[in-house]
Amino acid sequence: MTATFTIDEILTLDGAVLHGVISEILEYVISTDSRTIDASRNLYLALKGERFDGHDFVRKAFENGAGLALIDNDSLEAVLASLPSKPRSLPVVSVPNTLAAYQGLARLYLRKNSAKVIAITGSSGKTTTKEMTAAATSARRVHKSLANENNEIGVPKTILSMPADTEILILEMGMRGLGQIAQLAACGLPDVGVITCAGSAHIELLGSLENIAKAKCELFAALDSERGYAIIGDGSKHLTAQAKHDFSGRIEIAPTIEIVSVDSSGTTFKLDSEQAFFVRAHGRVLLEDAWCAVAASRAAGLTDSEIANGLAKFAAVEGRGNALKSSHGATVVDESYNANPDSMRCAVEAILSHAYPQSAKIVVLGAMAELGEFTEPLHLELGRWLKDKPISLLVTVGSVASAIASGATGANYEIASVESQDDALQRLLPHLGSDSCIMVKGSHSTNLDKLVQKILG
Repeated sequence: MTATFTIDEILTLDGAVLHGVISEILEYVISTDSRTIDASRNLYLALKGERFDGHDFVRKAFENGAGLALIDNDSLEAVLASLPSKPRSLPVVSVPNTLAAYQGLARLYLRKNSAKVIAITGSSGKTTTKEMTAAATSARRVHKSLANENNEIGVPKTILSMPADTEILILEMGMRGLGQIAQLAACGLPDVGVITCAGSAHIELLGSLENIAKAKCELFAALDSERGYAIIGDGSKHLTAQAKHDFSGRIEIAPTIEIVSVDSSGTTFKLDSEQAFFVRAHGRVLLEDAWCAVAASRAAGLTDSEIANGLAKFAAVEGRGNALKSSHGATVVDESYNANPDSMRCAVEAILSHAYPQSAKIVVLGAMAELGEFTEPLHLELGRWLKDKPISLLVTVGSVASAIASGATGANYEIASVESQDDALQRLLPHLGSDSCIMVKGSHSTNLDKLVQKILG
């Protein structure tokens, strides 16, 4: 990691107490993995996870070259007992909670730097919007969340790996319940907050769209009311109302987007100026994500020309709408990374756009997870929505997804409800020619990425 801290800075953490003696003045670099400790990564911070306890590896970290360990108060006695008989040469700092300390160090590092922070959350579209924003701001020195480093450990990890000369930091923030976004925002200190949408993706945990909006808008509550920017990609009533309740500063909501042209490579659109923006994406919701990227980039100080040049470099993230060619010639739109009711509709709308001229539009859907008691009704509702869509074939995979097929009963196209991916492939084999566009989407747990590979051949 790039961030470094002196012992004096570390001891400013809430409740921090030094045990032992620091023998030399060092700039400490943090690692939470004892296997990566060496002379250059010399502060071991012990975290507790569901399947591990980093305190079990403190001695190993010192053996690998750590100069200091940061541990929980509750583990202090056991850790000291595990060390050699000369603990004064192996100093540790104890704190009430090492995760809170990890986040506190990330916050301290941000305050030592001048990077503009853009934080992005939402029920869907977070990663795509993060990548679009990173492309749009690429005229500056940008650091962004890697992969899905969007939780209470991933956010401080991203911050602490930020180069000191970073101009724009882009943080993706995930959510599992009320209070989590507030915790992440307190760590990330955002200047610009983006909520892509507040749909039903977390309804099992939060029970209503209003509660989902409340949880998401914790991001806006963390913004400075005078200098902050709040950006909403989905102008739904419940999200807009909650945003205005939680934030008194500037709020921007996605406007009507003027589409200039659409082809297989992407979409060209205009907003409130003569500047045209091109993005390698199709469909209303992905254009709302692109607008979020433009709005956030403007808030970070970039010109429309800089934004347009950068956004044109965006490439779809694997499993999130990238178009592939099968060995038989069919276009396969891989949406297999994840799914919820809103993103399912977005993906279908995208393949029905002019971007995909193939005559046969085929939709392959797996289950949507984490819907709790709403699982069956939301799958049925999706099927009813699909009923009048101009597609050629609907294939649902698995028992849960069969409710989608039930909801679409009576549609003017073929419907196949199958249990396995191999069965799905058999139904698709007659439709793999160049006149077919096949979209595959389901929650991550359905592993439909494997079906995509089978279709590609």
